Amino acid sequence: MIRGIGIDITDVKKLKMAVKRNKRFLLRVFNQFEIDYCSGKKNSMLHFAGRFAVKEAFIKAVSDVKGIALNSISTTNNKNGRPEIQITPEIKKILLMKKAKSILITISHTDTAAAAVCILEG
Repeated sequence: MIRGIGIDITDVKKLKMAVKRNKRFLLRVFNQFEIDYCSGKKNSMLHFAGRFAVKEAFIKAVSDVKGIALNSISTTNNKNGRPEIQITPEIKKILLMKKAKSILITISHTDTAAAAVCILEG
């Protein structure tokens, strides 16, 4: 059973401008693992945009849960390269509240935007 669904599209240019305006932006939004991962990619801003879209899609999927810090939602890749939200104690608590057992995410990119979908399954 679907317990929540969210989608987001992030414009790469707008994200890049936000980073230029405020150097602390990356630290407020991403954890160190995500910063290292995205910074190591050829088009790092495209990867940051994808992970930002995941965070926003997750927040939309759990729409009635308030006060979630963006940097507490961490996107990693499993051994097959598929993106996943890391299950931390905070995320686990949210899943219990939503009666969800798993989180499915997908990320897609173009040259100028990244999109993500998040589904909570119960």
